[in-house]
Amino acid sequence: MEYKDLITTRHSSRDFDGRPIAPEILRTIVGEAQHAASWANAQPWQVVIATGETLAQIKRQHLTQSRQGVVGNADLTVAHRTEWPDAPRKNMATWSYELGNHLREAGVGQAGYSQTQDHLFNASALVYLVLQAPVNEWEVFDLGAFSQMLMLSATDHGIQSIPAYEVVRYPDTLRETFGLPETSRFMMGIALGYENQQPINDFRSSRVATKQILTLKD
Repeated sequence: MEYKDLITTRHSSRDFDGRPIAPEILRTIVGEAQHAASWANAQPWQVVIATGETLAQIKRQHLTQSRQGVVGNADLTVAHRTEWPDAPRKNMATWSYELGNHLREAGVGQAGYSQTQDHLFNASALVYLVLQAPVNEWEVFDLGAFSQMLMLSATDHGIQSIPAYEVVRYPDTLRETFGLPETSRFMMGIALGYENQQPINDFRSSRVATKQILTLKD
């Protein structure tokens, strides 16, 4: 796939059809993501992927905790929208408005949107990006580059994705499931799968004009 097509084809999918992803494809996607740049080639990332029975177990646990109203305790500090600067906060408001309109017009509604989250988007695989404590800010930057490379690679293999807080909402449960120590920090989760042909997946978030974020100075 041409690069321009790749970056415009990748989008956040919120409902997958459940078809399994071949293990060799998952290995290839991670291997390609390893070409991401990192501080002095630190490559701080660790990747844990849930498929099969482990995936089913995580989905069951997440659904139970979510429906019981268990408060999330993500390892990466969650910033309320009011804590963001003005420009990002405005972009978030625009996204909420556009998504709300799409859900209403598509007949999905907020309940349908929440249901896909409760079921972790019906993903075929859940990719967890892990750093070891203590975590520094440069590692977080490196991990962001790695995650974007991973999602672009997935797109090139016909697989869509969504990075989501929901996937790492209950990290203590995940550490127990994977048998990882307390020092393992679940920084982000990415749901992967083959996209369902459902209206919820037709939404595309807008982008601000490039001139609003770019400064070119001679």
